[in-house]
Amino acid sequence: MLGVILRLWLLAGLIFPLIIIFYYSLATEEISIDEVVIKRWISRDRTEEKGELINIRLTILNNGPRIPVFEVVDKVPEECTIHEGSNHWLFEIKQNETIILNYGIKCHKRGRYILGPVITRGFDILHFHKKIKEHEVYTTFAVVPSLIKLRELPVDRQRLLPEVGYIPSMTYKGRDFDFQGVRDYKEGDELRAINWRVTARYNKLSTNEYSLDQAARIFIIFDHTISTKRVLEEGVMAALSTVEYLISQRNKVGFFTIGEFVEEIPPAPGKRQLLRINEVLIDIKPSFPAHEGVLTLRLQRRLLSSLPPLSQIFFISPLYNRIILNFLCELAEKGHEIVLILPRLESIFEETRIVPQASILANGLLALDRNYVTNQILKLGITQLFWYPYGPKYETIKVRKTK
Repeated sequence: MLGVILRLWLLAGLIFPLIIIFYYSLATEEISIDEVVIKRWISRDRTEEKGELINIRLTILNNGPRIPVFEVVDKVPEECTIHEGSNHWLFEIKQNETIILNYGIKCHKRGRYILGPVITRGFDILHFHKKIKEHEVYTTFAVVPSLIKLRELPVDRQRLLPEVGYIPSMTYKGRDFDFQGVRDYKEGDELRAINWRVTARYNKLSTNEYSLDQAARIFIIFDHTISTKRVLEEGVMAALSTVEYLISQRNKVGFFTIGEFVEEIPPAPGKRQLLRINEVLIDIKPSFPAHEGVLTLRLQRRLLSSLPPLSQIFFISPLYNRIILNFLCELAEKGHEIVLILPRLESIFEETRIVPQASILANGLLALDRNYVTNQILKLGITQLFWYPYGPKYETIKVRKTK
């Protein structure tokens, strides 16, 4: 350009071939991304629905020739949002160079997700040549349901546990028994069960009274049929919160799910049981058999026959399906102690912006149907808990007991 401006044509003529050679070398530069190695690392493979941050790191090693323009896109599930950095980069990578890329995501919906694949593109500076490759680098992680720490649940321990009183010394274990109170000494009571402080105060022998805590077996039945689609997430939260509370009280908890099939997790205590049930709730979806008669048959043969007589049951269902409602009534008639957990009424209302009057009418009919079902349940002596997890005070569950 200087030669053209100054009209030094000889200088311009000498430089022009060099410019052509320079651009030709760029256009014919070899582009290869086959020898690029990508590895992914994530900070956690399990997170909660409340949106905990997952840090992701990509390590990119180029064992091949230099790539002037290298584009990297790490595919993220649609249910996740990027909160730190970006999953899309554009840079130059030299031969034998290692580049580390970082970003963070959050997920607010339970389930199992897969990160990947990683899509890479290599270009020359003029974009004359382009190479695209999909690297099969996959990483799985799970988003577990959220739960609420419950303060109490109506558990009838006098019905579930053995009668208090004399406890043989061979089965007397301190932490497996709950202190119930103090009573007068009876012949046959162990000496170590005597409460000497109370005896000295009232001048008569008094004995500590205990009851087994781990002997309680409580069953949870969770309805996830198609009719529960609109309130399924609240039902999952209610189920996990109930399981966590009962296991924290050292009960043996059994878990049944009603959907296309009737699945069972046998009663067991401890955190392992909580993890087993949690794994089931991560993947649970609304489902239903092809024929209603199949569900009735499975409830009779699989679930009803598996319950011991006079069991205590926590039944989690909105009772939109009449088969489920009839089965609940049958359980009550057989003498089982049942606590019914219902989702909040506001969560089942449907809002329609186009036809608001139709929406109001539909919601009114739904409320009337719910009140009718509630009254029928009360006649059977079933305790009802109304689930309000998103009330004004979120730190504790707000339940309303009616019986």
